[in-house]
Amino acid sequence: MLNYTIENKDNELKLSIKGRVDSEGVADFQEAFDKILGMPEEKAFLDFSELQFINSSGIGKLLIFYKKYKNSGREVIIDGINEDIFTLFKAIRLDKLIEIKR
Repeated sequence: MLNYTIENKDNELKLSIKGRVDSEGVADFQEAFDKILGMPEEKAFLDFSELQFINSSGIGKLLIFYKKYKNSGREVIIDGINEDIFTLFKAIRLDKLIEIKR
């Protein structure tokens, strides 16, 4: 199961993801990204500190969101990530593409 919240303040927004991005949670993950793409904020912070698992479909959704958001002149930062998912993102070199703050 996946839950998310979106907060916005001072032309920045924060998407907090809690749970698992698996075959059941990937639709909610996409829904969250679709909402953010429609918002005017210039910077998006993705809080993955309570993200327990992400599958390849979820990583694909993240990459598509990142590309669309960046191509519109905005900035994406992962701000908060657990050790297991950080290790996965480093293994696939996602940390070279998206800024990750820990």
